[in-house]
Parts: sequence; C-alpha cells; structure tokens
Amino acid sequence: MRDHVTVSPAAAPRGRRLPVWRRLGWRLGAAFVAVTAVAILVSGGLQYRAQAAGIRASLGALLLNIARTGTLLVDPALHLEIQLARTPDSEAYRHLRKTLAAIQDANQVETPIYTLSDYEPSARQARFVVTSRGPGQPGEPYPLVPELIPALERTFGEGVPTTTPIYRNQSGTWLTAFAPVKGADGQTLAVLVVDYKVDVYVAALAAARRRLLWHLLAGGVLAAAAGVLVARRVTGPVNQLAALARSVVEGDLTARARVRSRDEVGMLGNVFHLMVERLGVSHRSMVDVLVRALEARGGDPGTLRRVAGAALAIGEGLVLTSAQREALELGALLHDVGEIRTPEAVLGKAGPLTVEERRLVEAHPIQGVEILETVPLLTPALDVVGGHHERWDGGGYPSGLREDAIPLTARIVAVADALDAMTHDRPYRKARPLGEALETLREGAGNQFDPRIAETALAIPATRWAALLGVPA
Repeated sequence: MRDHVTVSPAAAPRGRRLPVWRRLGWRLGAAFVAVTAVAILVSGGLQYRAQAAGIRASLGALLLNIARTGTLLVDPALHLEIQLARTPDSEAYRHLRKTLAAIQDANQVETPIYTLSDYEPSARQARFVVTSRGPGQPGEPYPLVPELIPALERTFGEGVPTTTPIYRNQSGTWLTAFAPVKGADGQTLAVLVVDYKVDVYVAALAAARRRLLWHLLAGGVLAAAAGVLVARRVTGPVNQLAALARSVVEGDLTARARVRSRDEVGMLGNVFHLMVERLGVSHRSMVDVLVRALEARGGDPGTLRRVAGAALAIGEGLVLTSAQREALELGALLHDVGEIRTPEAVLGKAGPLTVEERRLVEAHPIQGVEILETVPLLTPALDVVGGHHERWDGGGYPSGLREDAIPLTARIVAVADALDAMTHDRPYRKARPLGEALETLREGAGNQFDPRIAETALAIPATRWAALLGVPA
C-alpha cells in the first residue's frame, strides 16, 4: 500500500510523530487484520451453514428411518380393519396402538406417532387411524397446515417416504416425516407420521451464531500475531472431523475424533459426535424394536438373540473381519424379518404344509430382503436374510445357491438357526436333545451345511452349546 499524502517540513516538524491512524505499519497491520477477519467471518459463516444444513439433513434422515422402519411393524390387514371400523374398541386398534407406542419409546420421540388415511386435497385434511398416545380417534379429521401438504401428497400419491422442510405453526417449530403403509396389493392404505419439535434446535443454532460472531471477531484481532498458529489449530481438527465423516459414511458409527479445541471447530465436533451417537442409538433401538416385534409375533422371546449368540460363537472359530462380525450379528437378529408378510396361521400350523403354504413360507427370504434394502443402516444383514435357507448342495431356497456361492455369514447363521430350531419346540414337532441335534448337524455336513462351518460348530463343547441355546447339556 502506498501513502499518497504529502507532508511538508513545515507541516511535520522534526521529531513529531504521526498520528497512529496515519502510520504505515498500523495501516498494514489493520489491513491484514481486516482481511483476515473478513476471511475468517466468511469461512466461519460457510462452516456454520454447512453445519446447520448437515444437522437438518441428518435429523430428517433420522426421522425418515424411524418412519420407514415403523411401517414394517404395522400390520396392513389390521390397519385396514381399523380404517373401516373407525373405532378404538377393537383388539386390532389396541395392538397397533401398542406397536406405535413401542416405536415412539424406543426412538425417544417426545410427540405421539400416528397414522393418517382418507386424504382430501380439496378440504386440506386427512383422518386419524391409530395414535401411539394422546388424542386422535379413528376417523377424526386432522386439519393440515400448508407446509405438510406437498410431502403428504407425495407419500399418498407415489408411495414413497418423504420429509417436510422445517416449518412453524401455533405449537412451535417442527420437522415431519411420512412413510406409506401399503397393503398386500402394494397400494398405499395410509401414512405413518413422525413429528419432531425443533424449537431447541433452532435456539441452539441462534446461540451458535452469536458465539460464532464473538469468537471470529476475537480471532480477527489476534490474526496478525497468531495467524499461523490459528491455521494449524483449525486445519488439524477439521482434518480429523473429515476423516470421522468418511468413517461414518462408510457405516462405522463407533468412529470418534479427538477435537480438543474450544472454538467453533470444537463446537462442530461436539455436535457431530452427538449426531453420530444419536444415529447409533437410533440404529440400535430400531433393531431392538424389530427383534422384539418379530419375537412377539413368533411367540418365542429370546429366539433371535440365541441364534445371534450361537452364530457369533461359531464365528469365533473362523477368520472374520469386524465388518463381517457386525453383519453376522445383525443378519442373525433379522434373518426371519420376511415372515412379517407370512400369515400367522401358516407359521403356526401344526401339521404338514400344503404346496401353496410352503410357497408362502419359502418366499420369506426374498420378502425380507425387499423390506430391509430400503433402510441403508440395515443393508449389512441382506446376505443372511436372503441366503440363510440355501443349502451347501444347492437344494435350498430361494435361489438354489450352492457351496461358496452362498455368503459366508448366511452359511454360519444356517447352522446356528438349525441347532436352535432342533433344540426348541416348534408347532409341528417337539424339541430334540442337544446331543441328537449335534449329531444331525454332523450328518448334514457337506449336504445341508458347509462342512467347514459344521466342523467349527462341532468343536464347541456341548456345555457351551447348552448355555448358548438355553437347553440341558
């Protein structure tokens, strides 16, 4: 920068110092601080916007996962029965209300979860069917605020889950997710609605804006003397958070980063960690709700966790990566999720199945894959869900895969599931002794079961098998 002011000797006597605002050093310093402060303000603002957008997107994805997973637990036939009867005085209503309450509690949602049907575009209203708690009787009108209508129309019309933007009404600031409840013909019967009040989130963002402004102003004053130090302190945590973000995108919800700074980046790290923790809690809660619902429907609590424990015990004797172990446990817990679509009369039938009934039962692996493939956090279970009834000799279902074409995790769960099934009562037969079940496994090695996995399972002491399966040794 050049100083174009000309000072004559008369105007500036020898020994007289220039005012501070006219000194070149101070001007250069002030200019550097101003430019640095502006740069920090701009970059901080962009980081804040990305942070706010990321949190909103993550919150929307979380609500969408809760809604989509919740529809898996809603029996369409029972729901249609309630829609037609429009009365809460029925076993179907009480059952579905209890299901929605379990979803609300497991996911720590403060507001009731409910379903809507009979959407009337001209009247801008729908009708309640089932609510987890609180008001909203079957058939009662539900007026819609304008912000809900586009997302609701899309879910009803296209049959796809969606979320609203953040909106305000007389009760506060909200974000809402919709997911379709589909009948056996694939048509949308109703939508499941998850509301989330984001007033605290909005207040936190406003406080974050104020803190960000003060921190950035302070950083601008100190920029001339501490620019290099600040740059290093900022880029280090940002790189850590970037690596953490990549790990989370790849599905590792246990990843963490040590962000010790107390500035905006530290705040971003804390919020990001909180988001990942809540996503992990939601994932575990979602799986737990599914497991409880599946076991309640099957009438044998503990079955799925026994199978998962047995599968992990077999996996201890094999060379598995951490990702394979996680997929093995998740797959074992959800391997029979497709039976949600199988009539209970068929699942609980004591006598031989007809050809049509057997066809329904053998369709459950494919139906399980169709259910889970729409939920990204559950996709690691797909190999087990789709392949746990395949046989080593190719005589299984649904695809007739053989030998190593069957995913390893599916082959492991096939052995664990067979041992659990043989040692516990079923509607069509009584439980076998543990020794007889292990002998049956030995005989099936190379035919029904992978011989290497069967050998690994047989190497486990019978006393441990008794503990894993909850049966006498």
